[in-house]
Amino acid sequence: MKHVIIINPIAGVNNKIKTIAKIVEESFKGLDYEVYYTKSIGDAKYFVRDYLQHYKPEDPNDDKVRFYACGGDGTLNEVANGTIGFKNAEFTCYPIGSGNDFVKYFGKISDFLNFKSLINGTVKCVDALKLNGRYVCNIFNIGLDAKVAHLQKKYKKLPLVSGKGAYNLGVVGAILSKINYKYKIKLDGEEVYNDKVALCAICNGICYGGGYYCAPVAKVDDNLLDLCFIKKVGRITIAKLIKIYKAGKHLEDEKIKPYVFYKTGKVVEIETKKPLYYSVDGEMGRTDKIVIEIIPDCMNFVVPNLTNNF
Repeated sequence: MKHVIIINPIAGVNNKIKTIAKIVEESFKGLDYEVYYTKSIGDAKYFVRDYLQHYKPEDPNDDKVRFYACGGDGTLNEVANGTIGFKNAEFTCYPIGSGNDFVKYFGKISDFLNFKSLINGTVKCVDALKLNGRYVCNIFNIGLDAKVAHLQKKYKKLPLVSGKGAYNLGVVGAILSKINYKYKIKLDGEEVYNDKVALCAICNGICYGGGYYCAPVAKVDDNLLDLCFIKKVGRITIAKLIKIYKAGKHLEDEKIKPYVFYKTGKVVEIETKKPLYYSVDGEMGRTDKIVIEIIPDCMNFVVPNLTNNF
């Protein structure tokens, strides 16, 4: 098997790239591996796809390539987009970003911070979301949620502000601005809502924003997406509900149940009156119309083996 370690040199806060490079050298000693440092946003996707298109293994009976995304959810998303469609490609994550939310479905972030566990890991065939030709590993969110992510990027540049801290500051800033926008939402072709919405997320994974569990019952291998949104609320109410929402208790807490819509399906369509911020695995954009579908069993994701390191 070929091992390709892809390192995002600007991931996280005060990230020590030289230290990671040394850990890679020690962990992959004796194995067939190489290291690539990303140069810009989107670079990892094109590098991975080009690599797989031109890869010629020395042993034709062993054409597997395992990619290790060293970064956050954005880097992982790019690597995943590069591997989809190649049966011989696998990928995993060495989480050094600010959120690292996708891996939380499979366990602790610290479980993934061991290359030997990843080298010796188990491949899980999982679903992805698809938006305009782009695959989403974890979560797509639009409106207030995405405005928070937009503000997070600004706050993250402040000294001594962590990813979680920047996200929490983003929540405060977003709540102080306009929070409700009118959406027309269809699920599997049926209109399920046509009114104002405060929070909206379309999910494959369970959490985003450094630990906001918007889809606590989601499964990455059930061939279904999870649609969760919070209906129109006032600033005081949303401020009270955020803690419940973050903990993933909004599906059971009687105080918030009247405001919550949560269903699973295959395709979600959303229209808004004007373009709103959206976030795809932490990367930003703006749109007034989206169509997202679930793509079953299309990603070969490697989960660490915590019991048999070498």
